[in-house]
Amino acid sequence: MVLLSDIILILTFSVAIIVITTNLKLPPLIGFLLTGIIIGPSVLNLVSSLEGIEILAEIGIMLLMFTIGLEFSLEKIKLMKKNFLFFGGFQVGISLIIFSILLFLFGLSFPQSFFGGFILTLSSTAIILKSLKDKGTVNTPSGMKMTGILLFQDAALIPFLILMPSIVNFKGTFSSDILVDITVSIIGITALLLIGRFLLPKLFTLILDFRLPELFMVAVFVIIFGIAFIAHALGASLAMGAFIAGVALSDTDHAHHVNTELIPSRHLFNSIFFISIGMFVDVSFFTSNAFAIVSFTFAIVIIKAIIIFSIFYFSKHSKSEGIITAFGLAHIGEFSFILLKLSQSSNLYTDYFYQIFLSSAVLSMFFIPLIYLLGEKFAHKNRFKTKIIDKTPTIEKLVNHTIIAGFGVNGQNIARTLKLIGVPFNIIEANPTTVKVFKEQNFPIHYGELDRKENLISMGLNNASLLVIAISDIDGAKRAIKLAKSIRKDIKIIVRANYHSQVEPLYRLGADLVLSQDLETSLTFLFNILKFYKLPDHLIRIQTNLLRKEHYKFFSNTANDKNWKITSFGELEKDNEMFFVSTDSKLIGKTILKLPVIQDEVIKIIGVIRDDIVHTEGINSYVLQQYDTLIFYGNHSNIQMAIDWFESQN
Repeated sequence: MVLLSDIILILTFSVAIIVITTNLKLPPLIGFLLTGIIIGPSVLNLVSSLEGIEILAEIGIMLLMFTIGLEFSLEKIKLMKKNFLFFGGFQVGISLIIFSILLFLFGLSFPQSFFGGFILTLSSTAIILKSLKDKGTVNTPSGMKMTGILLFQDAALIPFLILMPSIVNFKGTFSSDILVDITVSIIGITALLLIGRFLLPKLFTLILDFRLPELFMVAVFVIIFGIAFIAHALGASLAMGAFIAGVALSDTDHAHHVNTELIPSRHLFNSIFFISIGMFVDVSFFTSNAFAIVSFTFAIVIIKAIIIFSIFYFSKHSKSEGIITAFGLAHIGEFSFILLKLSQSSNLYTDYFYQIFLSSAVLSMFFIPLIYLLGEKFAHKNRFKTKIIDKTPTIEKLVNHTIIAGFGVNGQNIARTLKLIGVPFNIIEANPTTVKVFKEQNFPIHYGELDRKENLISMGLNNASLLVIAISDIDGAKRAIKLAKSIRKDIKIIVRANYHSQVEPLYRLGADLVLSQDLETSLTFLFNILKFYKLPDHLIRIQTNLLRKEHYKFFSNTANDKNWKITSFGELEKDNEMFFVSTDSKLIGKTILKLPVIQDEVIKIIGVIRDDIVHTEGINSYVLQQYDTLIFYGNHSNIQMAIDWFESQN
C-alpha cells in the first residue's frame, strides 16, 4: 500500500506541475524532473518507498529504450545519410574526445572520463524533435541536421552500452579477460538481434491470429523483459537488451502496432523514471555548490556549441544553420540520465561527481528553450547569413522570370515544369550539397539564404515576375516575404505553408497566394471525388479555386454557408468544355467531322480557337492543327467521356 500511495502522490504532483510548466512553454520532461526534485528527499521528502520507485523507474528505462529501438529505422537513416554520418559522426567523435580529455585533466580516471565524456556528448532527442515538430521545422536544413545528429547519438548508444561493463571495470591495461568479455557481448548481442529479427515478426503474426488484445500486450512485455534479461546474462545492460528488442522489430509490419499499444504504459513508466531522476537531485548540494554546477553547465553548453558550430564552419556549410544547430544541441540529454543511473550500480562516481553531472544535466535541460531561442536570434543576424557563392563570376540577368527559393521536392518539380514550357527562372538554395548536385545538371541554382537583401537582389528580384518560396522554414519564409516586399512592393509571391494556422499570417505579410500543405491535400481529394461523380473539370477547378482564394476559410467554418457553393450536383445536365491540341497529338491532320466522338454524337463541337481567333462557322470540315483549342458542348458525363478520349489521342 505504501508504494501505491507514493505512485498516487507522484502522479498527482506531476499533473499539477506539468500544467504549470506547459503554460510556461517548457517541455513535459522538465515538469517530471521538477516534480521529482520537489517531492524528493532533499525538499519535501514525501516518498516512502524509494526502492519500489526505483524498480518502476528501471521498467521505465527498458520501455524507453525499447521504443527508441522500435523507431530506429534503417530507412530513416538512409534518407539522411550525410546528416547522420558526417554531422552526427563528427559531433559524437569530437565531443567524446574533447570532453574525455577535459575530465581526465580535472583528475577523473580514464573510465570515469570516458564514461562522463559520452554522457556530456548526448543531447535530448525527445525535447528537440518535439520542438522541431511544434515549430514545423523538422524538414528545414538545420532541422534535418539536428535530426541526423540525434539519430547518430542514439545509434552510438548501441556499442557504448555493449562496452559499458568493460569501460566501468577498466583498470588501466587491456587484459585478455576484457577482450573476451567484449567479444562475447558483441557476438551475443548480434546473435540476439539476428534471431529476434527473424523470429519476432513470425511470433507476433501468430499472436495476432488469436485476435486477443490482452494476449498481445502480455506478449510484448514478455518479449521486452525476456530479451533484456538474456542480454544482461550476456554481460550487457537491461536497457541494451530492451533496445535490441525494439531494433529487431523496427522496419517490420508490427512496429507501428506495438508502438501504438505500448504508448499508454510507456508514458506512465517513463514519467516515473524522470521523476525518480529528479528525486535524486540533492537540492542542499546544489545550493552549496551552485557556482561549481552553474560554471560546469555553462562550460558544457559553450564547448558543445563551439564543437558543433566548428563542424559547420570548417566544412563550409551555412553559418546560420550551424548556429541554430549548435545552440539547439548544446545541452545534456535524457539518455545521459539513463547512463548515470546505470553507473550507480558499479559505483563509478563519488557522490560529489555524480551530483555535479546530474545537477548540470537537469540545469542544462531547464534552459533548452532559452538557449534555442538565443541561437535562432543570433542566426538571423545578417553577418551570419550565407552570401551567394558561385563558381561563375555573375548570375545571369533575367527579365520576367521566376525566383524559386528552396530546392526540395516542390522546388525541383516547379523548376522542371518551368524549364519544359520555357519560363526563365533562378534558384536559391541553402544546402551546398543540393546546389552542387543540380549545378552539375545545368540548373541555374545558387548557394545562399533567401532572407538576405543582397541575395534577393542578386537573384534579380527587381526584374522578376514571381517569387516562389518553397521552403519548410516558416519563420524564414516570413522574413523573406517582408524583405522582398520592402525591396519591391509589387512583386508577386507564392509561398508554401505547413499548416492552416500559418496561412493568414503569411497573407498579412504580403503573400499573394499561400498554399497550405495539409489543406491542399484536402482540395486534391475534393477534386478527384467530384471528378469521380463526372462533374466538368472547369467547374471543379472553379469550386476548388474559390475555396483556395478565400484562404481555406470554408474548412474552418462550421456554418453551412451557401456562398461557397457554385452549383448543385442535380442541376448539372449540359455544359461546355475546351481541349488543347498539343504538338505531338494524334489528332493533328484529322477532320473534326470524322472524329469518333462527333460521329457517335457524344458531344457537339461549337468552336475552334486558332491563332487567337474563335472560329464558329463551317468548323466540321476543319482539319486539326497543333495548338488548336476545341470548344465543345454536351451532357457533363458525355463531356468527361470525350475528354478521356481526347487525352488518349494527345
